[in-house]
Amino acid sequence: MGNDFSINSRVESKIHRIISETVIHDIKDPRLKNVSINEVRLSSDLSHAKIYCSPIGISESDSNKVIGLMTKASGIFKRNIGQRVSLKKIPELNFIFDDHEKYANQLSDLIDSTIKNDSEK
Repeated sequence: MGNDFSINSRVESKIHRIISETVIHDIKDPRLKNVSINEVRLSSDLSHAKIYCSPIGISESDSNKVIGLMTKASGIFKRNIGQRVSLKKIPELNFIFDDHEKYANQLSDLIDSTIKNDSEK
């Protein structure tokens, strides 16, 4: 059981690296050049991968378009994964908009305002 986790973890990191490198080197669409791949999560049977990505400097409404473009380019990603990772079956790639950065900034602002309010008392 513990071995399954290590295999998943290693494959997740390899897929993360491959997708990131593919975005940088192989994708020609300029709308995808500012996409950050934040995390890859594989199902336990390695058949599905959730790729959490966030477009940098793009509004949230435009980010849905970018996620759609990433989904369209999944064939390129799957080809590169197949060439560089030895798997029986390449996982199905599901791209998900990651808004953790926005959430973290909101939390940081709340903490800063609380500290400011406490120092005024």
